[in-house]
Order: sequence, then C-alpha cells, then structure tokens
Amino acid sequence: MGRLIFTMLRNPIAISFVFPVCWGRRSSLGGYKDYSRKVDGLPFERYCKSGLTILGMLLIVLSCTEPFEFNAEEFENVLIVEAGITDEMKTQEVFLSRSFVADEEVVQERGATVSIMDDVGVAYQFQEAEPGLYRSTIDFGAVEGREYRLQVGTADGASYSSTVVTLPSKAEIGELRAVRTTNERGIDGVAILINSIGQDDGAGFYRYEYEETYRIQSALVGFERLIVASEDPPTLELVWNDRNEHFCYNGQTSNTISITDTEGFSENRVSDFQVRFIDRRDRIVASRYSILVKQFKQSREAHVFYETLQEFSGIESLFTQTQPGFINGNISSDNNPENRVLGFFEATAVTSKRIFFDFNDIFTEEDPGTLISECEETRSIRLFDPGLFALITSGNWRFLSTDPLDETQTTYLLVKTRCVDCTVFGTNVRPDFWED
Repeated sequence: MGRLIFTMLRNPIAISFVFPVCWGRRSSLGGYKDYSRKVDGLPFERYCKSGLTILGMLLIVLSCTEPFEFNAEEFENVLIVEAGITDEMKTQEVFLSRSFVADEEVVQERGATVSIMDDVGVAYQFQEAEPGLYRSTIDFGAVEGREYRLQVGTADGASYSSTVVTLPSKAEIGELRAVRTTNERGIDGVAILINSIGQDDGAGFYRYEYEETYRIQSALVGFERLIVASEDPPTLELVWNDRNEHFCYNGQTSNTISITDTEGFSENRVSDFQVRFIDRRDRIVASRYSILVKQFKQSREAHVFYETLQEFSGIESLFTQTQPGFINGNISSDNNPENRVLGFFEATAVTSKRIFFDFNDIFTEEDPGTLISECEETRSIRLFDPGLFALITSGNWRFLSTDPLDETQTTYLLVKTRCVDCTVFGTNVRPDFWED
C-alpha cells in the first residue's frame, strides 16, 4: 500500500478529504529541489496541516468497520493507519499518525508497538525508525496461502487489529508500451499502456503505481564560466567549465489512484490499460524518458476501498449523494469502540516493468519544444562594467560567450542560468538503471 493514499491527490481539498496528512511529492531519483525535500527516499516534511474541515466528511464514510453518524466532538482523536505488505522480500513499512480535528493538527504516532502475525504463529515485529514510520526488523514477503493480521498497540494503551488478509495470486506484466494518442480533451500526447494476464481464472483486481525518470538537456552549452576571484575588490575570472551541466535527470512517482479489474470478462486479462498520459508539450518527454510501472494484484475488498477513494478524489464528488458507511476500512479497536481509526491493511502481489523512449521515437521528426525559444534572450555587458559582478553572483545569469562583433573580446554575452545549467532542473548524476 506504501504511501499512496498520502500522496495520490494533488488537490489540497481532496488531500484533506482522504487523509489529513501531506507526505509531499517524491522524486524517483531521491528528491530534488523542484520536488519534496527528502533523504534516502523519505521526505523531511512527512506531515503537514490540511483543511481538516473536510476530514469530517471523510469520517462520515470511512469509519472503523461499522458505519456511524458524524458528530464533530467525537472525532478529536483519530488514529490513521496505512499498512500493506507485498510478496517482495524486503523491509516492510507501516505509517501511523493521529489527527486532532479540534486543533486542526496532525501528528506522528510515536511509541507504538507494531507487528504482523501469520496463521502459523510467526510474528513479524516492527521498530520505529522515525516518528510515525515503523519498519520490520527483518526482511520478509507475503506468501500465497498464508493469512496475515496487523496488530497495533499505541502508547496510551489502546490496541487495534485488522481483519485477516491473504496474498492474491500473481499476475505477470505481458507488455508495457508507449503509444501516441489524443486524449478525451483533444490533447496530443503519449499514453503508457499495460497488458497483463492473471494466473487464475477468477476476476482480478489491479492497482498501478509508477516511477518516472526523464533526461533534461540544457538548451545551450557554456564552455566557459565566470567565477569569483575576489570579493574585495570585486573580481571575476573566466575559467573552463569542467562541470557536467548539459545532461541532467529528474523524476517523480505517481500520486493518483490507478485501478482496474477483470470482473465480468471471460479472461483474467488486462488489455491496453492506460497507466499514464503525457502531453506532447510536457518537457519531461522532450529528450529521453523512462517509466517503471508496478502492478499490484489485490483483493476485492482492497479494490473497493481504493475505488471509493478514487470516486472521492475529485472535488465535485464531495457533494454527491453517497450515503454514510459507503467506505469501510478493515482496522478496528480491540478494546474500546470509541477509539476511532482510519485505514486499510492489505497484502499484494507485485510485478514491475520498465521502458525507455526518446521524443522522436513517439513524435517522429517533430520539434520537442525545448528551452531554446526561451533562451534567445542574451544580455550584452562590458567586462569592466561594475554591474557584471552583481549579475554573475546573483546566480540568475551565466556567461555564454564573448560578443563576436567585439574584436577586443571585452564584451560578454550572458544568458539565464537555466539555459546553460541543467542542474537547475535536476541532478547531473546519471541513474544506475539509465539506458541511452
């Protein structure tokens, strides 16, 4: 389940509606300045305040395991649980937070005991790695045929348990491809389509997440650069530019719910399901692009949970005539029905596949619309102009070349930094998985 629920909705009202927690938008390359700040894949700002008035609307429909009527005074202390295990042999994670509606505050749940029990008596223990984040003490993966139950004990003495969940059979990804298409709004772009087939004959329920990475190519090349030789007196020195500023990389992970099912079909087969659509004018496909798609085979109950969250992900859905109790999680209090908890625990079978493509692989012989048109503006300035030092040290302007019309070569042409330095948009460290 990961952190999808916390990151899937970009609309601030919708975020507040699903859970009053903001995990930030993450980068598939470890995070860069144009995305959430993070270290080793985890954002620094794990939680943030939201418009918690919408939380009350969620609590009407997303209760423990029984529908209940909404009374604002009853929801001043709500435990939020996001937990899921996969069949991948890895460190599994559980996220706990608590919402205090009256104070419009969301805090990490600290000092909890977390474990997952299976039906043969094996207990997988979790330790608090950082506030609100609990990691398994050993690597493990869910096994088909076993039953699993989540157990959480909070520092105030309350305990919570999930219903028993099992691992669905795996479904292999047959094909992942990029196809030029026009979307329902008439926008020309590229669609990422997936095909897969389940191992069983029954209905299959699937959820998709992706990590996309793209190469950024600077519009211009600065072979030399001006550096500060002295602050007093202000002096600049022209040196050879030995830094890699022409090719950079950045990326991000999906933050929306993407689900489908094969119920009602003759085969448990997913055919050309669209995981992602990218506008042709989007600069993430202007050079070279890669996407890693993860397919989660999940239970019918988990599918219904995500399906209903998807229904409410649009602001207009907040005012539909959905009846109270329409969504139910599978976690409840063991010792006090007054202890409110929101969340869902699931076990999923995961498969993944990655593809790469260049702009011209999809849009043959067309202009990708790079930054060149925005970089035609240059600024001409004399070497001894006192304003040159201020321009260079501001970080907004960079040396491009000397003016070819000036035989003395004391007139410099400057361009905006983003035109010659791709690190404005990403990192110049090439990902290990990257293929040119």
